[in-house]
Amino acid sequence: MIKALTVAMAIALFATSGAYADPETNNGGGKRYELVDGTTFTNAGAMLQHLRDRDDGYAAGNPKDIVEAYPEEFENVGDLVHQKRVD
Repeated sequence: MIKALTVAMAIALFATSGAYADPETNNGGGKRYELVDGTTFTNAGAMLQHLRDRDDGYAAGNPKDIVEAYPEEFENVGDLVHQKRVD
């Protein structure tokens, strides 16, 4: 009886494990990062990588360079990440 119950629980956990791994279903507690141009990211790391590589007329490079390019909008890198967060 216990063995059958254990197997049933393992099957149920395995069947639902995809929901935990799917970024569309679980994106870090609902945090999203959205840029002015409408580009949206599910984590800050992906957003910062995009900011380093972008070639769309906005400042690019490491986050500190971006903060220095827009001194009126951002005080530090943490401020950059916080202001781009959408709950």
